[in-house]
Amino acid sequence: MPFLQKSYESLDTLAEAIGQAIRAPITIENRHHQLLAYSTHPDSTDPARIATIIGRRVPETVIEDLWESGILQEVIDHDEPVVIPARLAVGLGERAAIVIKQNEDVLGYIWSLARTTPFSEQELTVLQEGASIAKKLLMTIAMHERRINAELERFLLDVLASPTLTDANRERLNELAPIAVASRLTVIECQQPITPQLAERLHYVLATQEAIEIVLHAIDGQQLLVWHYMKADLSDEETELLSWAERFEQLLQDKFVDSAPYLGISRRFFESDMLYAAAEEAKRVTTLRKKFPLELVHARAFEQIGIYQLVPELARRIGLRLETHPTVERIQNYDLSHHTELLTTLEWYFYFDGNVKRVASHLHIHPNTVLYRIRRIEELTNITQVSLPERAMIYLAIKAGQYRLHD
Repeated sequence: MPFLQKSYESLDTLAEAIGQAIRAPITIENRHHQLLAYSTHPDSTDPARIATIIGRRVPETVIEDLWESGILQEVIDHDEPVVIPARLAVGLGERAAIVIKQNEDVLGYIWSLARTTPFSEQELTVLQEGASIAKKLLMTIAMHERRINAELERFLLDVLASPTLTDANRERLNELAPIAVASRLTVIECQQPITPQLAERLHYVLATQEAIEIVLHAIDGQQLLVWHYMKADLSDEETELLSWAERFEQLLQDKFVDSAPYLGISRRFFESDMLYAAAEEAKRVTTLRKKFPLELVHARAFEQIGIYQLVPELARRIGLRLETHPTVERIQNYDLSHHTELLTTLEWYFYFDGNVKRVASHLHIHPNTVLYRIRRIEELTNITQVSLPERAMIYLAIKAGQYRLHD
């Protein structure tokens, strides 16, 4: 016999009805673990539920724990409720959970906190009934969200297609983002075009990030473009950003091995008119990281690429013969004539700040060979007598030449 009504006006009334039927606190989430509804609960509850209600989403640590333990996959794979033992390390008490699906598409979840007594078969049946009823409501919500997201994605791509904002687009952007918030534009670059299936998985991981608030996102070929801001005070924004970026990139690379995603993050901006420039900065970071993977392996934000931000423009000027460097040309000509590798040695000598052992280790040669090559370079160019700014310019010229070769 059914224990619930056939339909409910809202998820809140459904959550309350399920909670009363099984005498346990209930939460209903969407597929990204954002809280949609919850029932009343007694004074005694667990930290995970409290944090979920306060933050309107399941804590990131809880989601990661449930995935790593295989519990969440088990819930998704079963059509009936799964009883989950306590995960005290992340503040999760014993629970029963059931996935809400339309065919194989996950729409959301219903979670029930355990009481002092085990769940009865009747109570688990109530949860299953609740999932069936919730599916209709969640399908309506999901269809509405997909329409809105598709329209917003087209809007963002339209905005980023031109460096000049129309008045209408500026007005709408200012409605979407809080005024005077330190925004960032992050590019998630993949090694292959982002398919709808990959996009859904990327959006899931992105949506579970607690440290950021997403304003808009859109897919453009192999890139997922994300306009967001950090949930941190302005004084801590850069530190929190770099910490989050390191964790997030590692998470992406662990979960998407074949796609090998990596990040490029713009400088912060406070006005929607800077959105196009921010996207160009983020894309420059990903381009430079692709061309110089060793040198920029830890440089995820525009602030971290340092003088490399000048390399594309210098490469363009070299291509137009507006800019050359005689020292680099002299060493290149010597290498060509004598089949040596002096320019490569000088490049890494600069990179490792004159540490001969590190240069030798990187190039797989003896330290004495490095010293011999540096002496030969000095004979050709008087490199030890030039100033630091000129050394930096020589290094940039070397990298600009490599940048052109990779195009």
